[in-house]
Amino acid sequence: MAVTVKNAIEEFLIEQQIRGNSPRTHEYYRQNLGRFALFLPAERKYIDSVSLADCKGYYLRLACNPALASSTVQTYIRAVRAFLSWCFEQRYLCQNIPERFKLPKAKRKAVDVLTDSEVLRLFSSFDLRTFTGVRNYCLCALMYDSGLRLNEAITLESGNVHIAEGYIVVDGKGNKQRLVPIGLQSKKALLRYTARAATGHDKTTLFVKDNLIPLRKSTITNMFRKLKKQTGISRLRPHLLRHTFATRYLRYGGDIYSLQQILGHTSLEMVKRYLHLIPENLVVSFAPYSPLDNVLRNQKSQRA
Repeated sequence: MAVTVKNAIEEFLIEQQIRGNSPRTHEYYRQNLGRFALFLPAERKYIDSVSLADCKGYYLRLACNPALASSTVQTYIRAVRAFLSWCFEQRYLCQNIPERFKLPKAKRKAVDVLTDSEVLRLFSSFDLRTFTGVRNYCLCALMYDSGLRLNEAITLESGNVHIAEGYIVVDGKGNKQRLVPIGLQSKKALLRYTARAATGHDKTTLFVKDNLIPLRKSTITNMFRKLKKQTGISRLRPHLLRHTFATRYLRYGGDIYSLQQILGHTSLEMVKRYLHLIPENLVVSFAPYSPLDNVLRNQKSQRA
């Protein structure tokens, strides 16, 4: 019995839930496969009727849309290839279309990072006499000094923070946990914040409002909007801190393989884009290469 494209997509989405993929990943596939299904002509109702020509036609439709960046097009196509590969494995397709439908190359954007003076300006802009100032300083410290994604930072649980041991346990993409080291300044920031935020048991979200309600992304969006005005850094955004961490970590001597583990990337390709900015030799340990420790240490030595 032939399987419709709609039913195949629904089954694929259920498979993502069974694999334990995050709601965000599930929504990524749902949206992008929905776009692909809408593109297909009426006669392509069944999945076994989808052809390589359909995929190429879909790519051309996307590529000709001036509102879509090449990286966005690549993201859309990646979802389709994953879906069709799964359909081939399930024998819903007679041919392995993704084998012949390669991922288009996207224009690689230059990696933007903060300068040392901008980092100092950012971390001197927080009012450490207030709960909100202490919390926001700590949040930015973890994103800048350990390369956390925004979602990883705001979902960090108190029980996964090991200040004395110098590491935190992060729930990354695809529900994959990893150990992330923290520098001395981040330890101090965590101690200062946790002393003010009585977040309760180990399963409590670390970063909360003063009424102990966990932070939402909208709160962080507003925070960065204010920080842009306070610091004069118009391009300031959460992910810029992660980019800056990666380049500074390599500059101060960290190696690319350790960086891959810290950032939680599954391949080195995502990490190699930082290498061309770093001429120095690479080594392994983290402690001497903490970006926040180094920039503050340099500031102190200049004052001395």
